Amino acid sequence: MTGRDEILALKKAVAEPDLAARRSAEEELAALGPDAVPEIVRALGEAPQTMRWYLSRAIARMGLPAFEPVIEAIRSSDDPEVRRYLTASLAAMGEAGIPRLVELLVDDDVAVRGAAALALCRIGEPAMPALKEASEGDDPLLRNSAGLVLFRMGEEGIMTLLSEDEE
Repeated sequence: MTGRDEILALKKAVAEPDLAARRSAEEELAALGPDAVPEIVRALGEAPQTMRWYLSRAIARMGLPAFEPVIEAIRSSDDPEVRRYLTASLAAMGEAGIPRLVELLVDDDVAVRGAAALALCRIGEPAMPALKEASEGDDPLLRNSAGLVLFRMGEEGIMTLLSEDEE
């Protein structure tokens, strides 16, 4: 596990007035890998808003290996701001996370479902084929959830699919 002291030192560096120092600290945090996610999440909760962006970008730069720790952090956090930044991290992971995000649309935890939906919306067009496939699948809850995300994304004709489910 990455040490809290190391994370705190890098968290302070993220607050430096020098842009190069902030970016360097972000890169160093990302290089610590997914084991550092719990400490970075703790730092997210303590940091001023101006620093949260760099902390969440560090998580996003870790890529898919950080996906599950981020989901667990969303489950355990009661701070909506922290969850918002973690959701942005998921979205920034991009297309590689789409299949897992679609699966999470039917998670038992409402915060996780919401984060997945928002992340898919932020990913945008690349998420549409997977969402369309899910909206035509066998699972009625996933079908409706995917349809609602598509609707939120402005997909035309999705309301027809949703109303057909009611028949």
